[in-house]
Parts: sequence; C-alpha cells; structure tokens
Amino acid sequence: MDKVHSIKIRNYFDMCDFSGALLISRVFATEFMRPMINGKTGPALVNCQRANGDDVEVVTKCSAGCEQKETSLAAEVIGACLAADLGLPILEPFLVELDPEFIASVPDAVHRERMAASNFVAFGSKHITGQYSAWTNGNLISEAMLPSAAAVFAFDGIIQNPDRRDGNPNCLVRGDEIRIIDHELAFAHGLILFWKAPWKVGGLQNFETPGSHIFRSGLKGKQIDYSPIRAAWAGLSDAQISAYGNAVPAEWAGASNSVASALQLIKDARDSIDACITEIERVLQ
Repeated sequence: MDKVHSIKIRNYFDMCDFSGALLISRVFATEFMRPMINGKTGPALVNCQRANGDDVEVVTKCSAGCEQKETSLAAEVIGACLAADLGLPILEPFLVELDPEFIASVPDAVHRERMAASNFVAFGSKHITGQYSAWTNGNLISEAMLPSAAAVFAFDGIIQNPDRRDGNPNCLVRGDEIRIIDHELAFAHGLILFWKAPWKVGGLQNFETPGSHIFRSGLKGKQIDYSPIRAAWAGLSDAQISAYGNAVPAEWAGASNSVASALQLIKDARDSIDACITEIERVLQ
C-alpha cells in the first residue's frame, strides 16, 4: 500500500493553523511524548512526520484502546470526513502508522503494550494549544456560537453519537470558537435493540434527557435557523459519501460491514433531512 494515503474532501476545514480541502493523510510516529490526561481510549501525544518531512504533534488513539477496535477508528474517519463537508469545526485528522521500532521505543509500558496489541494504523487528531479548554457546564452558547452549536447538535443526533455529554464534552472552546473531537462511538446504531432512526418521531429520545448533550440546555427554546443545516446535509452527494468509506484504510478491513452501515445512515439521513430537523426541533422545543 502507498506510504501516503489521503482523500480529498471539498468545503470547510478547521481554521487552526490549517485551511483548504480536508486531507486525511498518513503520518509516521517518531516520538512518544506523553499520555493524555483524559480519554477512556488511552490516547497519547505522539510526534509524527508528514510525508513532506514536517513534524506534527498528534493525539493518537489505538485500536486496542477502543471498545469496537478498528470499527471505532473507522467511525472517527467517517465522522471527520462528514463533519468537514458539513462545515463543522473539527481538528485535522490523521492515519498514524506505528512501526515496531517506534513501539519498542515507547517508555510507558502501558502504552507500549497497547500499541503492540493494536492495528499498526491508528487514528489521530492534530494537537492544538492556544488557550483552548474543555467545554464545561459553566460555558454559555453565545449568539456567535449558536449556528455552530446547533449544527453540532444535529450532527451528533443524526450520526447517533452519544459521547458529547456533560462530564465528557469532547469539545474544546476558546472565546466564541469551538472544536469538536472524538467520534468513535458514533454509527453504532446496528448494536441498539429496537433502534429508531433520527428521522422518525422519538428517534432522538435519548437527547431529551438533561445532560445528554452539552449544547442541549443552551439550545432548548432558542430561535434557531435550520436552513444552513438543511442545505449542508441535502447538498451531500453520493460520491462524497462513498469517499468517506474510501478514506478508511485497508488495514481496518474488519470494519467493512460497520462502514457500509454508517454510509447508508448518512445517505438515508440526507434523503430525510427535513424529518430529521423536525425531530431535532421536537427535542429542543
């Protein structure tokens, strides 16, 4: 397989030191820097090398740390591709190659063993600094932040992401800017007994519970313009959605059924976006 694996996605990308079309590029781990303080998947900060030789610090998660192994990592890739096309504020994603020599050099025994037990291709996001902090219950949705917060709430509801909740926000904030992270639990609808699609009444019932989503209380009862959300979802082409699956590396072939299910969910939601928004409005009324 080629050393550089990337897929080009049109539209918006994270504005933190990067702009232009989304590229999910393969980078190569060169130095273990430290474990990350938070994260149940046991992520680590790893210095990596891009194909052009430039260094980049990447928050890296390995398959052995995830509940659904490579399937969880595939959800991260698809979530990143979709979020970029919808214009959501994500961080630059990477496929991180962990070769045996690098793994042997990791001084932290827990992380060394986790990496050794993992697929040698991990998923990562660019590490950002600059006064970003984790979203807390004390943060308020400003007028400037309202469109992004509403779009993120819709995104999480549609892709069935339960993991942006009070106590585990998976969202960074600086002033009116937010960045969303961690989507490994999304697209798991096939595992839910009596699952109801987000375009059906009651499909977002879990989001009705206080604390189930960090933006729920701040959005509830607000006047929200859903037209940009509707346009972004309706504008997704079959070719774009298929490209999300192509971005999942061949090394994660065991996730193929879940990938197909995720892509079908996205297509069905696109085709039923009006009904999805009706359900979102019901939850936030």
